[in-house]
Amino acid sequence: MKAFERIILYSVLAVLIFYVFLVDGNVESQVAIQEEIKARSIIIVNNEGQEVVKLWANKDGGIVSVFNKTGTYVAGMGAAEFGGLVSVRNNDSIFVAGVSTTENGGGFISVRNKDSTPAVVMGSNKDRVGIVVFNRAGTLGVVEISATEDDDGMVGVSNKAGIPGAVMGIYKDDGLIAVYNKHGETIGVLP
Repeated sequence: MKAFERIILYSVLAVLIFYVFLVDGNVESQVAIQEEIKARSIIIVNNEGQEVVKLWANKDGGIVSVFNKTGTYVAGMGAAEFGGLVSVRNNDSIFVAGVSTTENGGGFISVRNKDSTPAVVMGSNKDRVGIVVFNRAGTLGVVEISATEDDDGMVGVSNKAGIPGAVMGIYKDDGLIAVYNKHGETIGVLP
């Protein structure tokens, strides 16, 4: 057998062995599928090796943290002391919106400006249900929409000092409109 013939024969045999043992269709089906993965944390990275998702545990349960392409923490979801929470942050990782549970099992939504100053909150607890719109400084509510203790509706508007300016709602099953001066003294009430 000439050298050229041996090279051809050995090449063909190598390809056949490779095909039979390594490329056979059964190889893929023999891969073991894990039913469960246990770890304290799992980190998913992008093509550059940068962390983009982290699954981890804290004292209250599990947390999922999401990072943007620059590695900044921008969102999270997980277990908290009173239930679940979702946190959304801007590209500077400043908290701007969140959904969570309250101590008594109610829900709470918070929307903030780019500096994390409160803008609007909506929530429920054992005593109240309502929406509050804050002033630009985020220091006090200037508009409030809520359900009263008797499950009637109420809308109140306050001035920049937090003094009520007008209230519209239901009082003892009748409609009510009250208007106040800048000192909170009643100007007029209907009916």
